[in-house]
Amino acid sequence: MSTPCAGSLSAPRTLRSPLWHAAASAPMRVSFAGGGSDLPGVARQDGGRVVGAAIDLRVRVIVEPFDRGWVRIELAARGQGQRPTEGAGAGGAGAGAGGAGAGAPRVLTRRRGEPPRDDLAFRLIEATLSATGVGDGVALRVESEMSPGAGLGGSASVAVAALFALRASVGEAAAAEELAREAVAIERERLGNACGAQDQVFAAFGGLLDLAFDARGCSGVRPLAIGCPELVPALSAGLLLVDTAVRRVSGDVLDRMDPGAASEAKGELVAAAGEVVRGFEIGSLALVLSGMRRGAAAKARLSEAASAMARALERRLDGLGVEVLRMCGAGGGGHILVWAPAERHARLLDALGPCLVRRPAIGAAGVRRDPA
Repeated sequence: MSTPCAGSLSAPRTLRSPLWHAAASAPMRVSFAGGGSDLPGVARQDGGRVVGAAIDLRVRVIVEPFDRGWVRIELAARGQGQRPTEGAGAGGAGAGAGGAGAGAPRVLTRRRGEPPRDDLAFRLIEATLSATGVGDGVALRVESEMSPGAGLGGSASVAVAALFALRASVGEAAAAEELAREAVAIERERLGNACGAQDQVFAAFGGLLDLAFDARGCSGVRPLAIGCPELVPALSAGLLLVDTAVRRVSGDVLDRMDPGAASEAKGELVAAAGEVVRGFEIGSLALVLSGMRRGAAAKARLSEAASAMARALERRLDGLGVEVLRMCGAGGGGHILVWAPAERHARLLDALGPCLVRRPAIGAAGVRRDPA
């Protein structure tokens, strides 16, 4: 299957109100290789390729009718992960803005037509309201155990789930490719973020995917062919996501990236993605891990500063049997992906001390309607 998800937002819609309650959820993602080659300036040169998976960490969005003439947006944290984070982050840095799953809900209530608040989290929701036209007499609640900047595509998951729920609240449906396209356009065109386009595709489609990119966005979506049924459980069993406790805006990290370094690393990023895909096709965990290591090395060359925490954690875990270690997302904070055989995890968790560690299952379903 090859489904393009590139393009711009549709024409503005007539202002309207929700007809009924609707809830939806969308998954976050991890990339195995190729992340960075989906950036517009990088993919413009001979295209990009990313291989990865949706994971069972989900963002939930609830939309319901509210008082006419008013808009209410609520951002609520839920869940605390598997281990509380205390003190320093994984790379030795202190906790940054917005720890995982903590804090009281943030609420914005405004009159219809008032300018949106200059806050990235609220601006994203405001942009989805505008894109769907559902912007009067509406209450929208976002529930996530992750604050923005976690490196797992959470902002894209919010956008995709919000677009789905807002459409459902007025009796509309949208295909996955349309939701992904609109979510990318919202971030790039309305918010001005220099973001890639993989996160939105994983949020919309789910599963394990091989994605192709050009300068406009995702030019092809292909589910991974799995040559051995035992491969996915074995890969999933070895994955750990280590929370650095540092949150950042990915666009700020990408703005500091050296374009020359990105272009030089692009070929290796794409080749690493191809190696991972081949590993899945022939059922070779060793080849998948080899491609992941190759991709991690190429990504580190994109920005030494953005990979500093991964380098620090690599030194900290030296000799404990880690086979893959890489920054998630743009780097500079968020999560670090670690892969090691499950029998080595106990020693790794001891070495990680108070860091919050998540054990994601890969291949989660894409955006879906949730029970009320």
